[in-house]
Amino acid sequence: MTSAIGSARGFTLVEVMVGAAISLATIALSCQLALDAQAAWRSSAARIDLQQRVRVAADLVARTVREAGGGPLSSPARAALMRGVPPVVPRRTGRRGAHASDDFRADAFTVIRAVADSEHGALFVTAAAGTPALELAPGGACTLPACGFAAGDSVMLLDASGRYDVFTVTAVLGLVLSVRHHGTNPSSSYPAGTPVLAVESQSFSFDPSARTLRVYDGDASDLPVFDDVVAVGVRYWGDTAAPVWPRPPVGEANCLYAADGSYHSALMPALGAAGHLVELAPSMLIDGPWCGSGDTRFDADLLRVRRIRISLRFQASDPAARGTGGGFGNPGFARREAVLVPDRTVEIDVAPRNLWRE
Repeated sequence: MTSAIGSARGFTLVEVMVGAAISLATIALSCQLALDAQAAWRSSAARIDLQQRVRVAADLVARTVREAGGGPLSSPARAALMRGVPPVVPRRTGRRGAHASDDFRADAFTVIRAVADSEHGALFVTAAAGTPALELAPGGACTLPACGFAAGDSVMLLDASGRYDVFTVTAVLGLVLSVRHHGTNPSSSYPAGTPVLAVESQSFSFDPSARTLRVYDGDASDLPVFDDVVAVGVRYWGDTAAPVWPRPPVGEANCLYAADGSYHSALMPALGAAGHLVELAPSMLIDGPWCGSGDTRFDADLLRVRRIRISLRFQASDPAARGTGGGFGNPGFARREAVLVPDRTVEIDVAPRNLWRE
């Protein structure tokens, strides 16, 4: 008896190749879909992150500049701070990395304001230039211990002629404040009775190598607050009328007045019809006449400033969302237009309320 064994038919080479091709095509399509999904997710995340940074930066900068020049609500110097100092200067100031007083920077600016709810105070005895200690006068508006000043606070000495200096309080003993000067070249000595004001000073500056926007308090705190910044620009508009403050005491001259009390109208002319604002060219803000002295010397035209426009350009943090074309300050490696996240520019236009009342 003979048994037949059924023969099994295999795959031909052509069938194997066709099957392999189909499998590879399916795998390739799956990988491409996965890559597209990943790219879309990264692009979406980069876009959301960019929008968030732009929003937070605009809010922080606008809020800071809006309060520029806020004056003390109490103390012997109760008035708008801009009666003596420019609330905004076009440079970085302080102990470290400060720009020269005659250096206009379009990518840096400093805002200063008095702390409204502080008691402030006044000098009890004369303070020498760059002094390491300030003795406060007792009584008057100064009812809290040391007028409420504490270690870490910033204080300003300000005289009627436009000279001022800023210090950080390092220690408090009774009515004596140990202080550290914000700079290397103090402006002058100050007589007894000079206001001692609690202030806040913030210098915003662009670091192009790290692509960050930094904020510096003039002393020890110097921090990057926003990453992936590719450009910063600052422009200033000022009153056509010449400033009338600071007005020095009788017999003393300053950048605006001669010793006999006459105004330097040739140095500080009107710039147009009254009641209008004009853009102040950079050269106009560093050509004098010069007020104050030392590290805090400033061009008198800064007292005209009434409006500031800050332009901040941000990029997507993920290089996979940035293209290679000219629309990117720092090109990435994205090739598909669908995943591109263009640089975003925000303009913050602020007319600080304190700069409109002298």
